Amino acid sequence: MKKTLIYAAFIFGGMAVSCQSKQSETPVISLGSVEGITIAMIDTDVIFENYDMVADVMSELEAIEKRLTQDLQRQARNFQNDYENYLKVGATMTLSEQRRKEEQLQKRQEELQQLEQRYMQQLMEVRAQKNQEVQDQMFSFIEVYNKEHGNYSIIMSKSRSMGVLYSLPSMDITDAVLEALNADYSKNRRKK
Repeated sequence: MKKTLIYAAFIFGGMAVSCQSKQSETPVISLGSVEGITIAMIDTDVIFENYDMVADVMSELEAIEKRLTQDLQRQARNFQNDYENYLKVGATMTLSEQRRKEEQLQKRQEELQQLEQRYMQQLMEVRAQKNQEVQDQMFSFIEVYNKEHGNYSIIMSKSRSMGVLYSLPSMDITDAVLEALNADYSKNRRKK
C-alpha cells in the first residue's frame, strides 16, 4: 500500500517572505513546490494504541508496579501491626524501653517513606527505559520499512499532541506500518 505525494510544498531557498511594519499583521510566506519529494504520515497515537510491543511493555510495567506496591503494602502492614502492638503493651514498658521502641518505630516509618520514594523512582526509570526501547525499535523499523516499501523522502509523525494538524489521507501509511511492525515484533518475540 504505497502512497506518495509527488509534489510537496516546501521551502528550499526560493522562499518569499513579506513582512509588514505593523505588528498586528502576520508575515505572508509563499511556498514553492519541489518535484520528486515524497512524504508519508504515521499516526503515532494509533501505533502506540495498537503496537503489540507497547501492550507487552505496559503489562510488564504493571507487573513491576504491582510487585513493588505489594511489597510496600506488606511492609506498611508489618509496621502498623508493630505500632498497634506497641500501643497495647507500651504502658507495661519502662520509660527507656518506650523511648527506644518509639525511636525504632520512627526510624522504620522514615525507612518506609524512603522505600516508597525509591520504588517510585525505580518505576519511573524502568518506564523511561522501556519507552526508549519502544521508540528505538519503532524508529529502526520505520527506517527499514521505508527502504523496503516506500523510499519516502520524509516520514512525519502525526498525533494529537504534535504539530501536524492535517494531512491528506493518501499520505497516511500508519496501517501498513503498524501491520508490518506487529508482524516483525511477533517474529522476533518467537525467536527469543
